[in-house]
Amino acid sequence: MWYTTFVVLHILSAGIVIGLITLSVIGASMRKKVRGTMGELAAIRSGAMISPIMANIGSIGLLVSGVVLTLLQYSFFPFGTMPWLALMQTDYVVIMAISGAFLAPNGKKILAAANAEIASPGAGSGASESLRSMVDRQYAVVMLVGFLVLLAVILGESKAMMWAAGIQ
Repeated sequence: MWYTTFVVLHILSAGIVIGLITLSVIGASMRKKVRGTMGELAAIRSGAMISPIMANIGSIGLLVSGVVLTLLQYSFFPFGTMPWLALMQTDYVVIMAISGAFLAPNGKKILAAANAEIASPGAGSGASESLRSMVDRQYAVVMLVGFLVLLAVILGESKAMMWAAGIQ
C-alpha cells in the first residue's frame, strides 16, 4: 500500500512539473500577443509568482516520493543493475542544480523588475527590453529543463527497453 501511495504522489508531482512547463509555453505565447501593453507586465508578474509555487510543490513531491520509493524497493544511483533509475536520478540532480543556480534566482529578479515596472509611470507601454531579455533567457532555461523532464519520463517508462532489460 505504501509503495502505491508514493507512486501516485510521484506521478502527481511529475504532472505538476509538466503543467508548469506547459504553463510557461502558454505564457510565452500570451506575452507575445500583449507585447507593449500593461498586460505584458501583468503576464510576466503572474508567471513569476505562480512558477516558484508550482516548482516547489512538484520538485519537493518528486524528491520525497522518489527517495521513499528508492528506499522501499530500489537503491540510489544503481548504474550497474538499474541504469534507467540511475540515469533518472542523475537527471533529477541536474534539474535541481539548474533550478537552484539559474531559475530560482533569476525568477526573483524577474518578479522584482516586473513589480518595479508595473509601479512606474511607463507601465502602459509594457515591459522594458531588459525585462524582456531576462524573461526570454529564463524561458530558454525552462525549455532545457523541460527537455530533461521529458528525458526522465522516458527513462521511467522505458525501463524494460534499457540495456539491462532483464533487471527491473
